[in-house]
Amino acid sequence: MAAGPAAAPANDTTEEWEIQRDALKVEADGFYKAKDFKKAIAKYTEAITLDPEHILLYSNRSAAYLNNNEKSKALKDAQKCVELNGDWFKGHNRLAAALFALRRLDAAKSSYQESLRLCGPEVNKIASKGLEDVKLLEKKRTEEERIEREAALLSAKSSSNEPSSSQNKTTTEISPASNKEKEETAKAVASTEPAGEEDLLADFFSNVDEDNLKDQSEPTEEKILENGPSKIKKENVDLGTAADQIKRLVLVSNYEWKNLNPFSVLAISHNAAEEEVGRRYKALSLLVHPDKCREPHARDAFEQIRKANAQLNDSVKRKHIIDLINTGRKNGKKDWEAKKKRLHANGSQPEETLEEAQEKAVMKLFAEIEMKRRDVEKRKRNQEKRERDLEDAEVEKLKADRDFEQNWKKGERLEKRIGNWRDFNHKKKKK
Repeated sequence: MAAGPAAAPANDTTEEWEIQRDALKVEADGFYKAKDFKKAIAKYTEAITLDPEHILLYSNRSAAYLNNNEKSKALKDAQKCVELNGDWFKGHNRLAAALFALRRLDAAKSSYQESLRLCGPEVNKIASKGLEDVKLLEKKRTEEERIEREAALLSAKSSSNEPSSSQNKTTTEISPASNKEKEETAKAVASTEPAGEEDLLADFFSNVDEDNLKDQSEPTEEKILENGPSKIKKENVDLGTAADQIKRLVLVSNYEWKNLNPFSVLAISHNAAEEEVGRRYKALSLLVHPDKCREPHARDAFEQIRKANAQLNDSVKRKHIIDLINTGRKNGKKDWEAKKKRLHANGSQPEETLEEAQEKAVMKLFAEIEMKRRDVEKRKRNQEKRERDLEDAEVEKLKADRDFEQNWKKGERLEKRIGNWRDFNHKKKKK
């Protein structure tokens, strides 16, 4: 906890409120050291009502809030410290600690780095240790995300081992487990979830038709070209015009769902080699880059291509995406064969081809996983909103208490001065 100044001795120049503030701070520091954080917070708050610009009071109360597991309030006080004095390295340490507790790792890292810029690691050991903790947690989070991706893939693969009971189940479900998770998530966010999200996904599922699948079909063997500028130009001819690609990428309904598969965005097979991916990215960029293409929505189309290329340049993400595609294709094949068997008994054949069924299954798998990701983000935003509302309410309460205290003291001092003047006049009259 930041060391505060000793209580100022009473003298002719010290205001009564300053004496009271320092006494409250000493009392709060004592509660803090005794680990009675609730009482420490209460006393620091009383002191702040007397002096709302005292940086040490906010710093110490931030530490007390953090130890009392009130992370959002600790963050608010730490931000006030930096606002009052941006050059005080301990204020940045307080801010970083609160951000770290809230698992906002990028912001915590920046704050620790700023603290170390203001005061070197020889003296500022707290920031050095905090920065190490951030890096360790980042590494742990990366590993957890990898495990989550593998678990999602495993869950998707398990659905391929469950028999389909009807055509409706084949075209609307991925696995019973995923439906259960969606129901639990929906309950968790029902109070704040905007209308239309589920409808959007349902609309996407119902509109994966033959035309869309043909637009995003994999290139034939003849389209796999060798390296070189002339080959890229030839590939441009194969891809059609800029308007064609812009329409495919951003002007079809629910394009943000259809573009979840980066191989589909680049219109290339998921078995394509890295150099083929790079060549396709360059070819598409030549068509729709906003500096070269004046078509409306060119920038949006290029952003879809850029994002897809970035995903496929990450070896970990690329492997995960390929695994998802292979799982989706396996599920699609199983469902298509089951459907074909049922229809064959009635003397008919499936309207869609095996390739189309596999593409549809892949798109649905990506959409289900994206839906889960959005649910997690939504819960996170809701939690942050609740924290901000609590912070705002606390600020309003502090302001109201401070205004009341100031008005009361002002009235008390006025009454005291009037009383002294009356006493003086009364004594003067007696003389």
